[in-house]
Amino acid sequence: MRAAVLLAAFALALAGAATAGAHSRDPTQRHTAADTQKAKSLALRRSDLNKGWTTDKPVKPAPPCTAGPDESKLVQTARVDPSFTWKDGVTNIGSEVDIFRSAREARTDWNLSTVKLMGTCLLQSARAGAKGKLRFSLVSEKRLPPPTSAPRGLHFRFVLDVTAKQKVRLVADVLALNRGRVTVVLHTLTVQSPLPAVVVDSLLGVLADRLNASGVTA
Repeated sequence: MRAAVLLAAFALALAGAATAGAHSRDPTQRHTAADTQKAKSLALRRSDLNKGWTTDKPVKPAPPCTAGPDESKLVQTARVDPSFTWKDGVTNIGSEVDIFRSAREARTDWNLSTVKLMGTCLLQSARAGAKGKLRFSLVSEKRLPPPTSAPRGLHFRFVLDVTAKQKVRLVADVLALNRGRVTVVLHTLTVQSPLPAVVVDSLLGVLADRLNASGVTA
């Protein structure tokens, strides 16, 4: 199975599982220049990574997750989601920064992001992105000890099997930090085994330092 095909289908799912393209149930998008600039300043950059990583081109948003709750009354004032691919063509690291108009709305969005919902949306988006060329099955979904470098943190891990002519196991980690009206997400995709903890902890530390130094109140 071509690694590029796996990446195209699954990276799309990762980017769109929690916040897919414009849809009547998604948060209302009213992006401001100031908050967009802030989001960009918090997100991962190519310079945060070692040699061997390349910046991904923007991808078409995943179809909306039918299992997602109605968040249309929430207002999102910024969203950026840069991602990067390792030279193997499969391993992927990305960050997403979501800013809402108030801390209350950001907390509402945070509380709706359960491991069960995200697993359901991840699988649904992967299947939609593959358009029948690949078969996805969710092997496991679990909540791991959350990071403590921000007022709120979560860590979810998803294991999926992808089958075409052969079966390949993929591991996706989603870690998130929330402070006030800002949520920062780190997501990783690897084959067979999770990305080494030393790499994940280092990148999460970069995001946490930026978030905690941003002036956003808890």
